[in-house]
Amino acid sequence: MKGNQGEMLAWLREVFAGMRERRLPGETEWLREEERDGEVRRYRVWASPHLPAEVRRFPGARQVVWVEREVVHKGSGEVKRGERYGVTSLGPEEADAEVLGRWFLGRWEIENGSFWVRDVLFREDGCQVRGRGAEV
Repeated sequence: MKGNQGEMLAWLREVFAGMRERRLPGETEWLREEERDGEVRRYRVWASPHLPAEVRRFPGARQVVWVEREVVHKGSGEVKRGERYGVTSLGPEEADAEVLGRWFLGRWEIENGSFWVRDVLFREDGCQVRGRGAEV
């Protein structure tokens, strides 16, 4: 869920507001920690089939997902935190927090690898071509 969906984002935050203290039936959580590239990365994924009325109007919505990310740079101790929210058409019987979390993380790895190729090999970030003909 992107920032341009402000109202939807507020509803999703509402769903997960109390999940740290108490989970409702059907809600799941998954934790993962990994070390690589001089960083410690921690992920916490929450999934809930309990949708506010506003989210139920979203076509096909069956679950909402919240992914928290914390990255600690081992050398400097710098900490970066982030979170993402999503809506999925998969129900809890098809995908719990672990399955959804693995999909989220896999997508980020693919996307990050793709951007590296485009940025480093094709120098896409430095390209000044705009408008017609840019696709050539």
